[in-house]
Amino acid sequence: MKKTTCKNLRGACDAEIQGATAEEMGENSKKHVMEMVNSGDEAHKAAMESMMQLSQEDQHKWYEDFKQGFNALPEA
Repeated sequence: MKKTTCKNLRGACDAEIQGATAEEMGENSKKHVMEMVNSGDEAHKAAMESMMQLSQEDQHKWYEDFKQGFNALPEA
């Protein structure tokens, strides 16, 4: 199980995000951001909008880079 912060995943806070795989961590991050957005958190809304403004190609490149660096993240 690895860990990182919301900010390290292009988010808006220092909340710890964990996952056994890059995919699981991505899903956990998405869940966290959606919970924060749904609660009215403007910083997370802005972070989500910033990510969505990237082209599909840039989003894909960011995710591929994240997956490649996943194993270097600290253990949870």
